[in-house]
Amino acid sequence: MIKAVIIEDEANNRENLRLALASYCPEVSLAGEADSALSGIDLIRQTEPELVFLDIAMPHGNGFDLLESLGQINFEIIFVTAYDQYALRAIKFAAVDYLLKPIDVLELKKAVNRVHDKRRRAQNADRLQVLLDNLQQQEQKIALPQTDHIEFVPVQSIIRCRGDRNYTHFYLRDGRHLLVSRTLKEYADLLEDSNFYRVHQSHLVNLDCVKKYSKRDGGIVVTIDDELIPVARARKEQLLEYLLKK
Repeated sequence: MIKAVIIEDEANNRENLRLALASYCPEVSLAGEADSALSGIDLIRQTEPELVFLDIAMPHGNGFDLLESLGQINFEIIFVTAYDQYALRAIKFAAVDYLLKPIDVLELKKAVNRVHDKRRRAQNADRLQVLLDNLQQQEQKIALPQTDHIEFVPVQSIIRCRGDRNYTHFYLRDGRHLLVSRTLKEYADLLEDSNFYRVHQSHLVNLDCVKKYSKRDGGIVVTIDDELIPVARARKEQLLEYLLKK
């Protein structure tokens, strides 16, 4: 059995997940529930679960605040949330999975099966090393909401992003162009630790996709799709430092 807890602020969502686990994942044994980040910290310390089903947007701090407050994470994490924009941060916490509400039962079963697989691999191994290996092996993806679906795009498939007021244009290695109704700042905050740099107020660039830097016109980077991107004067020095380190 896998001892688990649910940390979710909405009672109906806790009930739906509890019923789904009872019906489709009998190997999961619930040790308790909490309705906020603060009560979730107490619950985890009291029950020492092996698996945490964790919401992100909650009262008194979000799910990431909870994890950072605990310091050492000695349990598996399955994020369950209505918000798709946190997928990249979830990966950074070595989450087993990231499920969007309303929960798809098949996706829930797959997530629990992944916990089983990780537990088997972790037997007699140093847990911290297992988490680090898992994080390195995962292909980082970012969720890009479209009109009728959500695209989960590998981060390193993104060449560059261009901001256009409340929209962001994504240009991918395979030639696709995706438009998302969120600001460039939101994605710059998410991708800054994944080798992306905001070279200009309107442009975010994958540094692995920079083909050339030109000093003309105050500074320009040329990306692998042959796009010429202006570099803001205040950001030129730091950009050159990053490029020269590569």
